[in-house]
Amino acid sequence: MPEIRVSQLSVYPIKSTTGIHLNHALVEEQGLAFDRRFVVARPDGQFISARSHPRLLQIHSALLATGLHVKAPGMTALELRYSDFCSEYCDLTIWADRLQGQRCGAQADAWFSRYLDEPLQLLYLGQQSHRQRATHVGLAAGEVSFADGYPLLLLSQASLADLNKRLVNPVRMEQFRPNLVLKGCAAFAEDGWKQIRIGEVVFEVTTSCSRCLLTTIDPDSAEADAEQQPLATLARYRKGDGKVYFGQNLVALNRGKISLYDEVEVLQTQPAPVYLDQAPVLQRPALIPHPWQPGELARLECVAIRDETADVKTFSFQLLDALRAQYLPGQFICLELELDGEPLHRNYTLSSSPSRPDRLAITVKRVAGGRVSNWLNDQFKVGDQLLARAPAGDFHCHAASADPLLLLSAGSGITPMLSILRWLADLQLDNDIVFLHSAHSEADLIARQELELLAKQQGRCRLIYTLTRANPGDLRCFRGRLDRSMLETIPKLAQRQAYVCGPHPFMAQAKSLLLALGLPESQYFEESFGVREGDRGSTAVVPRQVSILFDSWDSLVEGNTQQSLLEQAEHAGVAIPFSCRGGFCGSCRVKLESGEVEVLQDAGLSDADKAGGYILACSCRPKSDLVLTQG
Repeated sequence: MPEIRVSQLSVYPIKSTTGIHLNHALVEEQGLAFDRRFVVARPDGQFISARSHPRLLQIHSALLATGLHVKAPGMTALELRYSDFCSEYCDLTIWADRLQGQRCGAQADAWFSRYLDEPLQLLYLGQQSHRQRATHVGLAAGEVSFADGYPLLLLSQASLADLNKRLVNPVRMEQFRPNLVLKGCAAFAEDGWKQIRIGEVVFEVTTSCSRCLLTTIDPDSAEADAEQQPLATLARYRKGDGKVYFGQNLVALNRGKISLYDEVEVLQTQPAPVYLDQAPVLQRPALIPHPWQPGELARLECVAIRDETADVKTFSFQLLDALRAQYLPGQFICLELELDGEPLHRNYTLSSSPSRPDRLAITVKRVAGGRVSNWLNDQFKVGDQLLARAPAGDFHCHAASADPLLLLSAGSGITPMLSILRWLADLQLDNDIVFLHSAHSEADLIARQELELLAKQQGRCRLIYTLTRANPGDLRCFRGRLDRSMLETIPKLAQRQAYVCGPHPFMAQAKSLLLALGLPESQYFEESFGVREGDRGSTAVVPRQVSILFDSWDSLVEGNTQQSLLEQAEHAGVAIPFSCRGGFCGSCRVKLESGEVEVLQDAGLSDADKAGGYILACSCRPKSDLVLTQG
């Protein structure tokens, strides 16, 4: 049975405005800390919401230690400091509840009044603000923030997916404004829960959440759907007692910390409500075969696994959903996996040939501490599926080139060379090729028999091996690590296009030797995935917690000084575009608005980018609290 886990944690500091995604949250009696602690009200104390003022949805806020940073289209940003709040309280009405709200000051009032073009005030849930939550049988009385009725709202990804199957135009989770989003359960499984545990906290599931016209307003445009979707469809299969229900209200039974990807334990269940279903699942048109677009996420199904050596396997895949793969020999795909609830991204070179587009293959070696590589080797099997991004990368063999080639690899770095040689043989290109590969022993030579056949088929390919830990009786070939004498046996070396892939020390040695032997640097190409151990910086990293505000993504992350910004963004569910993960392509460029980072690689940035404050998320580590934007 799949584990149920938290896939999104969100707070909405100002009622009816855009939420902020967190990777950790403190649960209090009133709900998540910082959730709906501010509300906009008229001078008479009557609260307003996006139901009547949809432009509230376009207000974004960022949590700061001193208060809030608030911004909206066409407005100068507002800095709210707790220390500037008035000591004065005034009457506030939220639905049928009357309470006291703390004044945030004339500057805040003027900002919201100007933005919404009417007299308004911003009020805070101060120490003298007390509001009783809705009563529930079996629960002691308690307080709630400025939320509609209950402290927290929960919704599952599967329930949203079920709704979207019935909609012509699918909607996003943001239209329902949940605090907790779960994955790993069936659609509407949450209807039948009575009590659950997440992290340190036990929650009582009190009532289903009744929905209103607010769900029909697009959060980005602040415009309502002309056909009142998705509410109209929900009313056809989630209606009871004259109300439309979607999601579950929660009350926390204790204080504590919860985190993104925490496991959800169902402690008690209850009979789920039964609704009349009159909203059929729509029949979608058959998918038309189309090219796999750059950056597009697609499903791959494993159709074969072949043992190459004792610790290397080749996995062959079929591309699903009517997609066609188009790539160049030497390019890679990025696998997106989830292991133990944690999202992981890994780049693997395609060892298959673009000339055979019906099958994609990666060749994967077990490595010490390699979570994804070892999981693939140990647990992945034929018939399993995974997600991958379309092939990418600048390390590839150019189709038009008829130059003599040097393919130079070590260990699992042979994978792009396999793709290149398979492609050259299939296309019957007669390049003069020297293929020099380094392995520990004869038993570690990957695809040796196939390489010999390909070399024979191609006709002008010379295979050279060197073994660094040869056993008695092993293949007669060079012994030891790559050195000058081995390369001096290669004719026309300075005329060749050199493609190099392997461990970082191997590539550094290869480049040094090749350039010393006269190879022009313009003819040297190497593959690099991510920042390697040798590039981790010259000084020891002091482990420390930092705050990372991904401002353009409305996400605040409790981060660290040891992982790259891209790794920490991915773990928090922040989608930053990427490709090479090595600091060379520039796809993950972000702007550093404040704070200090350690730059490990910035080859993918122009001088203008660097002067403008841009950094590469894949190749920088935080040294202090940070604020990042898309620029």
